[in-house]
Amino acid sequence: MWLVLALLTLLAVSFVIYPLIRTAPKPISDEVYGAEGVVQRANVVLFKEQLADLERQLFDGDIDNAQYAELVAEQKRLLLVDASELIEGADNSTQEKVPTSPSDSATGVVEKGKPDRGAWLIMASLLLVPLLAFSLYQMLGASDDIDIAELLQRHSSASISTEDYASIGKKIQRKISRRLESKPSDVFYRVTLARLQMEDNNFSAAKKSYEQALTWSPDNAELMAEYAQVLYFVADSKFEGEPGAVLDKALSMDPNNRTALGLQGIRAFGDENYALAIKSWQTALRAINPASQQAQALRSGILRAKKLLGDNVSGNHAPGEKLPSLLIKVSLSQELKASPDQSVYVFAREWQGKPMPLAVVKLSVADLPASVILDDSMAMPGGGSLSSASSIQVVARVSSTGSAIPSEGDYEGLTGKVAASTLSDGKAQEIPVLIDRKL
Repeated sequence: MWLVLALLTLLAVSFVIYPLIRTAPKPISDEVYGAEGVVQRANVVLFKEQLADLERQLFDGDIDNAQYAELVAEQKRLLLVDASELIEGADNSTQEKVPTSPSDSATGVVEKGKPDRGAWLIMASLLLVPLLAFSLYQMLGASDDIDIAELLQRHSSASISTEDYASIGKKIQRKISRRLESKPSDVFYRVTLARLQMEDNNFSAAKKSYEQALTWSPDNAELMAEYAQVLYFVADSKFEGEPGAVLDKALSMDPNNRTALGLQGIRAFGDENYALAIKSWQTALRAINPASQQAQALRSGILRAKKLLGDNVSGNHAPGEKLPSLLIKVSLSQELKASPDQSVYVFAREWQGKPMPLAVVKLSVADLPASVILDDSMAMPGGGSLSSASSIQVVARVSSTGSAIPSEGDYEGLTGKVAASTLSDGKAQEIPVLIDRKL
């Protein structure tokens, strides 16, 4: 893009510079009579035309003889004045041509000084203006906006690899953070940064980003709902205290907000209020694409809630059908030592896809070895679902900090590629995960 702009600028500049540097051809009359001669001839022609006009006026009776004589005398005087000025100009020109060296005098060749038309100043301006404009453009940060837009487009591409997805996401975060230094009130950048931080499971950083966005847009229900979501994760998937209060505020601002409804369904499900969970998720379903991963996760949650209520009828599942799930056997290698109260996160993610977990459950080291079930009801709000993934990978991590964000010193174990058929047929096939390496 910059190359195209540079070429267009050079093309435009060339049209302006060319007339300034080209040598204008001399008129033929200048070569024959000289510039002074041309002016003199023009004055004589004009005098004759005016004299003929005065004679016509005298003949028609518009003026009398006295007036005629007076006007003719005035025209002659003007002609003589013009002629004297030309003579003085010619004398000055002759003085400028005085030989400055013996050789010039001998040959009689003296070059005329070219008049300074200020062309050099215009040419310098034409070269400096694009450079200054480009510098200002960089300083004001508009180039960063273009870079961020292009990176976001690549980041959302369906054909991007897992490594490129993560690398581009980090690059976008760096550029947005730098851009926000000069545009702190840009809510779009704040929210984009927060969502990328959520994808990296960096919930504490995402919390700060959402808080800053809400200072500039406090009445935005969607922002409030997403803020409640990140508070829920920071609080280890609990709604007590601030997460629940913020969720209630988001629902009061917009009772039909799908993010808030999804969270309300999760809270109601945890409180065994399955009827409210079903109602919340069904309302949220009406606002999203039915073919999306989020819709699939909501339908699975509704199915699970209905089963717990004793209702096996679901619009997308046959009566008595089991909720698609994974049975995971998690154990810690004997070579690794960990405190019994350390947190253990077990989650499934898309194989070679986005790092966002599709389902997650929290344990402690004291619980190991343990068998856990992962299903669509454990999906993260706004994320995908197990049953919508073509293949997955299961990860178990002992956190050294208590946070779900991986850090140095954590212990981790993971599986290879798990086929989707493991989920779709509903079989209780146990998948072993051994935590056997240190990050």
